[in-house]
Amino acid sequence: MDSTMVASALRIGAALGSAADVEWDEVFDAVTGAVPDVCAAQVVGWDPVASRFVILAERGYSRSISHDLAHELPRTRWGGQLFDSEVPLLMDDAPHNFRDSPHYQENLRPAGLEDGLSAALRLGQQRVVGMLHINASVQGAFGERTRSFVSELERTMARRVDPLRSPRFEAWFGPEWTANRLVPGGTPLPLADRAASPLADDPKIQAIGAAFADLGVGTVAFLWPGPDGWYRVRLLRVPDGLRPGVILASAPYANPIGLTAREVDVATGIVAGLSNQAIAESLVVSRRTVETYVERLLGKLDCQSRGEAAGVAARAGIIRPTATPGGVGDLNRLTRGAEPHWL
Repeated sequence: MDSTMVASALRIGAALGSAADVEWDEVFDAVTGAVPDVCAAQVVGWDPVASRFVILAERGYSRSISHDLAHELPRTRWGGQLFDSEVPLLMDDAPHNFRDSPHYQENLRPAGLEDGLSAALRLGQQRVVGMLHINASVQGAFGERTRSFVSELERTMARRVDPLRSPRFEAWFGPEWTANRLVPGGTPLPLADRAASPLADDPKIQAIGAAFADLGVGTVAFLWPGPDGWYRVRLLRVPDGLRPGVILASAPYANPIGLTAREVDVATGIVAGLSNQAIAESLVVSRRTVETYVERLLGKLDCQSRGEAAGVAARAGIIRPTATPGGVGDLNRLTRGAEPHWL
């Protein structure tokens, strides 16, 4: 690549590579800087739940052409050629010259789009996670120079549009954390480059995730008993990207202070702001029993008061929520006043 393309590639990498939202206008400006004749561009991502491509960002296309590129072109013979190709395809590439297709003659040519290049964004050999389309209003605008430039961008762009990847998560959570994207009514999807959480198939966790998704808060941390001991758990709202939703993250919890399940339940009630009597009624134990557990918690958490214990337990995520309203683990009470974002 020449120096102009290298500079543009660096701009695109910076716009795509951080944990912040993608600055797609910056990406498209950099593409135009490297290939000045570009008049329209589109990036789409593959939604593995809905089994369809979704438009992530674009400029320069009419609504009908935008829809056509994202949803109709992949079903054509040329679309099949694109997904089979190891390199981006130009309009004039054999064996199926795109200019001769009804798709081009009836849609793109009348709109004045005289040249084009498309790339399948893939990770590994098989997994297509999106497409990039660029068009120009003059013939001969794109050639091997443009193909080489886009080829260098493919993997970086694929990593950024991958619906199973979360740059925010990768930036903040160490390798000990396992994770899944929770899918309402469906099978949890593993996050890219992460082992699946051993809690992802727990129906109670899935119900809590569904309840959390409706609350409008950014995150909640809690403890959960797993198949081989306690786990730290975080539910994280992902409001942007291809598939907004909830990430379930978990990591083993060594339980260094020896908390019992009942003590976690009592700590949950304290964080929820319930009285000892209310906790006792919810847990179906005596008030005196709850008072005993509170005293034990004060010692284990090294706190001098019930209020201090509530603050420590909330910050440390020493709670166990439930999906159903009311009771000790009422998720709505436990997240009152929480921020809408988790960073």
